[in-house]
Amino acid sequence: MIKPKYMFLTLSLIELTVGFSNAGQNAFFYLSLPVGAILFGLFLVAQVLEKESALYNEQKCAAEALGGTQKAQARPVSTQPKVAHDPVLTTAHS
Repeated sequence: MIKPKYMFLTLSLIELTVGFSNAGQNAFFYLSLPVGAILFGLFLVAQVLEKESALYNEQKCAAEALGGTQKAQARPVSTQPKVAHDPVLTTAHS
């Protein structure tokens, strides 16, 4: 199976090649340069986030392997005060 990041790279190279070719006066040739740049940007984002997503998947699988009892103990306690969800009616000061 082809990974999406390599598909982005291949399509961006094709679009950039078509954009720089000056093959005709068709509007699609002028649109191929920006589309190629966008696809190349998507490739770069996928390349950078590949390791982060693998690390997230490992952490998620490790948390599921621990089970529900240890999961509640591993959660850090919040030190921030809780905010009331219901507004308190007070008189306005002028």
